[in-house]
Amino acid sequence: MGIDRDDVRPLHLQIRSILQDQILDHSLAPGQQLPTEDELQQQFGVSRSVIRQAMGGLVSSGLIHRQRGRGTVVAASPALRRHLQRAGGLGEEIAARGQNLRTKVLAMEPSLPPEPARLALGTSRTWKIERIRYLDDTPVVFMRTWVSRELFPHFTADLLENASLLALMREHGYPPVGGPRQVQAVAADKSLAEALNVAVGNPLLLLQGVTQDATGQGLEWFCVWHQASTVFDVDAQVATNTAALPTEQVRRMRDLVRELDSTLATIDARSS
Repeated sequence: MGIDRDDVRPLHLQIRSILQDQILDHSLAPGQQLPTEDELQQQFGVSRSVIRQAMGGLVSSGLIHRQRGRGTVVAASPALRRHLQRAGGLGEEIAARGQNLRTKVLAMEPSLPPEPARLALGTSRTWKIERIRYLDDTPVVFMRTWVSRELFPHFTADLLENASLLALMREHGYPPVGGPRQVQAVAADKSLAEALNVAVGNPLLLLQGVTQDATGQGLEWFCVWHQASTVFDVDAQVATNTAALPTEQVRRMRDLVRELDSTLATIDARSS
């Protein structure tokens, strides 16, 4: 790919865009060394100052970084880890690993929910909330959530900025306890690709579900798209046959059967 000198964009922005696309579609893989400034000059036919401007923009966005003895390399995307069984508390999980998770509210507005959300929440009067969560300044999660306006009429975008939605629900008298969830792989459409800084069509992990309180009242219905580098931790256990009786109980029952057979045989002998 080359630059277009008829393009109204400055040359350094064109070069930055080209390299960014190669990073996002993994033509340039995490940890891979980029060409030198001299090689990029020859490739694009521009001055060194233009190359340095383009590279500086990529460094500022966190897509590349300079390593002593290796030159400039593609930055590895920070991996997000979360427990699939745990509802909420993601910020605490991340902080315990020494990472920083922040939330930016993109939009919050009254909106008619999708049918599954209406059934889960028991109302059509809902807020639609869109947020991005950043891990070490890298967008890792895009969240679209519907909550009841009847239960939470005073929610605002400012209130949700860098705050836990479930903690706010708890403060408003509706402690969340959890609910069913499902995870599936999906492809990033244009809006998700822009939000998460990935290429269109890149794989994402979609976590979808509902959070309820102790009475079963639906508090939120959500769709959360995660970067493909996300790791979901699951505490799996071997299924057991709940109908099976303990070994000791079976032994005692067999002893009782033998005792009963012996008693019946004695009774039959006396009768004859």
